[in-house]
Amino acid sequence: MAYVGELGTGSTIYLENQDSQTIITAIAASPGQQQQTSHSFSTGHWTTSPELFRSLQGHIIRLETAQGNYVLLVQNHQIRPIEAMPPRHTLESIPLQQIVHPPTSPIPPMPPLQPLTMGNMVMSMQPMQMRMGNMHLSMRTTATATQTTQNNFCSQCGTAVSAQDKFCANCGHRLH
Repeated sequence: MAYVGELGTGSTIYLENQDSQTIITAIAASPGQQQQTSHSFSTGHWTTSPELFRSLQGHIIRLETAQGNYVLLVQNHQIRPIEAMPPRHTLESIPLQQIVHPPTSPIPPMPPLQPLTMGNMVMSMQPMQMRMGNMHLSMRTTATATQTTQNNFCSQCGTAVSAQDKFCANCGHRLH
């Protein structure tokens, strides 16, 4: 059993009862970003539909379960149990809609990191290396590192150059 309710503009809450666990997921979305918080509470099976309210302190969730009644406070993306239900006249009821399953938001894979360039310093992750002027640091196998130490680098932009080059092919800087 799962339910969804709107907390406000761009904020949604999902309530789900799985076995004896109540899983609460709050999602806040705005252009360009999304924030999600999930909490799980051992409450037992629900005996009635959950209730959602707006209060001065935040949002209140009321659950009736086989193990007893629970009151939870949702406040600033944190969800915690509270001792007692606030007086009903101070609460605004928020409708909950029953859904088949709460949404799962898979985390999209991160794109590969591009080399970072700052002035004449270049850092890259695959393979991990840093070039600055004529200094070159890298984390590679010994065979590869030995091969790269035979190369020189442009002191202006850090591009690899051969010992015979008089000018950098990347930036045109005079090498000798």
